[in-house]
This record gives sequence, structure tokens and C-alpha cells, in this order.
Amino acid sequence: MPYSYKILTLITLFLLSSCNFNQVMINSIDKGNYSISFDSSVPFDLNKGIKSAFNFSNENDAKSKAKIYIKDYSFQEYSIYAGSALRSLEGEITAKFHIKIENSEKAQDKSVEIVKRYKSNELNPFSEKEVIKKVKENIYKEILDEIIREVIFFEM
Repeated sequence: MPYSYKILTLITLFLLSSCNFNQVMINSIDKGNYSISFDSSVPFDLNKGIKSAFNFSNENDAKSKAKIYIKDYSFQEYSIYAGSALRSLEGEITAKFHIKIENSEKAQDKSVEIVKRYKSNELNPFSEKEVIKKVKENIYKEILDEIIREVIFFEM
């Protein structure tokens, strides 16, 4: 009897304590403290998306505590041929860029490469162009997520 009482008490305490957990807030960065600069290789759509994610305007540049540099962006498409068909079966899109975050105390450099594959054996060439367009949008979203992730790691 005392053994089952201890197990029942342990289970009850575990259930009561597990109801006390809260959601973790991940996006804790102060986006107004960053100055963002790009080189000419970064596409306009990505440039606009990053600036909107960090609420960047030219007035924020003077009072920023840290700087984010995004440079050496490259975008490559590669077709993968296989089998007896004269067309490619798959395509691969690779985006590479270099990010540097620095403030008065520390600096962090990182090269990032994002690779996505897609099926290219469509009969309609317009649908293949739309697939490539969607893959590019997904890559831009992943780049933005990676930049935000790097900024969060930099603040830790």
C-alpha cells in the first residue's frame, strides 16, 4: 500500500507541475538597434524583405548599436540529367551569401549556402518557370530566417 501511494503522489505531482509551463518567446531581438547594409549583388526583393523584417529606415542608421552587412550573394541554377531522356529530370538552385554582424564589443562572420531541388520533367515550360519562381521565394524566406537566427545567436 505505501508503495502505490508513493507512485500515485509522484504521478499527481508530475501532472500538476507540467501544467505550469509557458510558451517560450523566441523573437526577443530589438530590431531597431541594427543598421543594415547590402552590396550590389543582393537582389531588390530580398533587400526589401530584410528591411521590412527589421523595420529599417534611414533614420535608424544613426542610432543603431550594431551593424549587419550582407554581401557576396550568388544565385546558381544547375540541371541534373539522367536516364535516356534529353531533358533534365531535376533542377537544383543554390543561393550563397556572406553575413557579418558587429557591434563595439564583438563581431561574427558567417557564409551561408541554401540548396533547393525541384522536379523539372514538366511538359509545360511555363509551369517549370513558376516552380522556379516559388523555389526562389522559398529561398528568400529561408535567407531571412537564417539572418534573424544569426542575429539572435549574436545577441546571446
